[in-house]
Amino acid sequence: MGTKLESVTRAEEVAFARATVSIIAKTRRHWAMRQDRFLAPEATISVGIGYAALTRDGETVYEEDHTGEHSPMTVEQAERLARREADHDWRIHLVAQLEDRHYRRVGAGRWIIYERGYGMS
Repeated sequence: MGTKLESVTRAEEVAFARATVSIIAKTRRHWAMRQDRFLAPEATISVGIGYAALTRDGETVYEEDHTGEHSPMTVEQAERLARREADHDWRIHLVAQLEDRHYRRVGAGRWIIYERGYGMS
């Protein structure tokens, strides 16, 4: 009886693992087709309520100003900074209430999403 129970348990584990892999693959395909896979040069690094920043090697270079005194930085402005120091790891983080998106600079003028989440919710 123990062998049969172990066999059933193992089959359930395998089925669960396959379902998990399938869900992750489907999510990745869906995200790859979304229009926000790349950031447009005119996009702003801002989210309103939340956190928006440009980082270089993990250090904050720009953070959204919530006082309203300054206009938000654009991706084009971030690109100008990144071009001067292209050998560094440049990223844009947009963390809003219901969604967060994280972009990495992969070449001149190309910022591609590498992580997406459910925001601060």
